[in-house]
Amino acid sequence: MTAESVSGERLATLGRIYAMQGMLGLFGHVSVCHPETKRIFITPGMGSDKANLRPSDLLLIDPDGQVLDGEKRPPVEWPIHTALHAAREDALAVAHLHSPYATLFAIAKRKFQPVTLQGAIFSGGVPLYTEAHLITTPDRGRRLAEVLGSKRAALLRGHGIVVVGRDLPEVLFASLVLEDDAKKSVQAASLCDLGLISPEECRAFDGEIALERRAQRAWDYFSRLEARWDRQPATGQSELFP
Repeated sequence: MTAESVSGERLATLGRIYAMQGMLGLFGHVSVCHPETKRIFITPGMGSDKANLRPSDLLLIDPDGQVLDGEKRPPVEWPIHTALHAAREDALAVAHLHSPYATLFAIAKRKFQPVTLQGAIFSGGVPLYTEAHLITTPDRGRRLAEVLGSKRAALLRGHGIVVVGRDLPEVLFASLVLEDDAKKSVQAASLCDLGLISPEECRAFDGEIALERRAQRAWDYFSRLEARWDRQPATGQSELFP
């Protein structure tokens, strides 16, 4: 099995995990870029069955968004993926999601700041792409890349989120942490003012446990849950930190 084939298998697994978690459904898409060929595997567009995603459902596109292989339609926002893969060598995995709690921060006029120790991976902040439209052109993709900069995620105003990672386990872990932190922020705000994790505390925590270790453990855990999931909506979701 080639490296690209392995990437396709793992991308299909990630799509199913996101579907199990209620983070990918009618909308949303994920991609992985092969660092040597620069070719990109991407999940199909709106309406595809993410809960039963298989490698044969994926599309293979080039850096310009041209379909090289695959029978399904690519997502209309494919420029998100081509632009971010091109802009960042460390953005080999890209997820565009409409996670319910994280998306609230793309709607409310409130800056996202970490409130849990795991949220320390977002100590640099989560910038907001302020233009209220879909990312359907390469120019819009480049503008999104400029907003994202060196950050791990960005909010799309009135729309959703984009998360990048060095590999699929990292993008899974980061997106789960972002959703969990956003959820806890919304819930805790009903009690009192939020207690934030300071940049110094974030750096200290990140130095204790390597991100790669946390991401791989999350990947292994959720892959096992997905393997025995019954594919029915709202039956397999598991909290990252119950």
